[in-house]
Amino acid sequence: MDSGLVSSVEVPVTIKAILIDVSLYCGNILEGWIETERILEIDDRVLNSSYLTGADQCAVSTSKIVRIPIDENIKPGMIFKIGINCGAAESNISGAYEYIRTP
Repeated sequence: MDSGLVSSVEVPVTIKAILIDVSLYCGNILEGWIETERILEIDDRVLNSSYLTGADQCAVSTSKIVRIPIDENIKPGMIFKIGINCGAAESNISGAYEYIRTP
């Protein structure tokens, strides 16, 4: 898990989406959490990977998921985190949070 997106009383936030890229396709599960509630669970094989090398090297895919819409308010004091639940094969994720300040 990463350190997450923190919502505070001073700056409450809404997570709009995540932009995500995986290092390998291993059948691992990408998970999104708000504190102890899992709100997202996706198999890594449907996500984009720009880590491929050699003959497999490619730009951002047009057929794999790059942006995952979420659109969840994060209550002040809570944290949204993303991580990958790895089985036997290790893989990594990189990406960004797309969020707005909640009015």
